[in-house]
Amino acid sequence: MQELIDSIHDEFHDEIPATRRVLERVTDENLSWKPHPKSRSLGELAFHVANIPGMAAKIIENDEYAAGAGTPTQVTSADQIRQAFEKSVFDADRAFSTLTPEKAAAEWRFLFRDKEIFRKKRTAALRTNMLNHLYHHRGQLSVYLRLLEIPVPMVYGPTADENPFI
Repeated sequence: MQELIDSIHDEFHDEIPATRRVLERVTDENLSWKPHPKSRSLGELAFHVANIPGMAAKIIENDEYAAGAGTPTQVTSADQIRQAFEKSVFDADRAFSTLTPEKAAAEWRFLFRDKEIFRKKRTAALRTNMLNHLYHHRGQLSVYLRLLEIPVPMVYGPTADENPFI
């Protein structure tokens, strides 16, 4: 189990630089922009991406997480997003340092407004509710950047805007 914990934590750290590069492209000027009326704004989506790493702390430190409560944070600056990301990464690392094999194998529950949506092992929750969730929304954010004609940074390889091979 310790190898699995280490593998998830290593993958988490492999993704941080790419996520940081994408978030660094977000500017104050476009925070309220939406590609569609039903979509989140750029600021809302970027703030969500910034806080996803911190989901690791919620998964590791609690036996369940209840979403859907409270009011969303008002995003007023790109700097607020970047600061949230750095805190989120710090919180995740702190939590990973306390994760034992026994706790990693224990069940974890996700609730939405007090209704259980699923339960699974913590390691599975870290994979799906933190890492996969991060990949999904970081990809969305990259599309927002492209639509705004903001240069898209490299994530796993060259983009039309960044290609170190040419």
